[in-house]
Amino acid sequence: MNRSVNMATGLLCALAAAAAAQAAILTFELSVEFSGATPPAGAAPWLTATFDDGGSPGSVDLTLATTNLVSNEFVFRWMFNLDPVLDPTSLSFSAPSKTGAFTDPVINTGVDSFMADGDGKFDIEVVFSNAGGPANRFGAGDSVKYTITGIPGLTAASFDFLSAPAGGHGPFPTAAHVGGIGANDDESGWITVPEPSTGLAGLLILCAALARRRP
Repeated sequence: MNRSVNMATGLLCALAAAAAAQAAILTFELSVEFSGATPPAGAAPWLTATFDDGGSPGSVDLTLATTNLVSNEFVFRWMFNLDPVLDPTSLSFSAPSKTGAFTDPVINTGVDSFMADGDGKFDIEVVFSNAGGPANRFGAGDSVKYTITGIPGLTAASFDFLSAPAGGHGPFPTAAHVGGIGANDDESGWITVPEPSTGLAGLLILCAALARRRP
């Protein structure tokens, strides 16, 4: 019996370690409206951001996708954080690789310089155009990819940090403002990711404790 339990525990620990090792890819699935406004109409997640360092530090690919926006819904702004020991103004973003005809976004950086609906202070702001109508907006079916450099040792995990506290909501690792919501396309909402599960972290702690107990 004990042997079976130990084998099962060992397998769970191995799986947990493998999951934790996937830090080369960081994915945010935005599926929660937090401002009390109207959420997008499609199935969540509505937006997806993926940071991929390919297992090597110094260069990170960022892909932003309107995963499940529908009709005339579009993104105004999308914000992220950076490891507080790093300077976001040192980041360099490549020319965008786009799927869609939307206007190239403008990227702003600065320590705790950008707020989401008056809540939380973020370090990186991606601003999409709202001029010229739906054809120029970052909307349903669109995606954009950047390669981020400029800081030695930069990894996907460098972007897995919470916004500095401010206002009544958050902190969040990312937030986006979506417009064109509702029957008349005149509503908007602020969305983010669900609160992270503590399951994996707890399992890793348990595995470490069990390892220390072994002779």
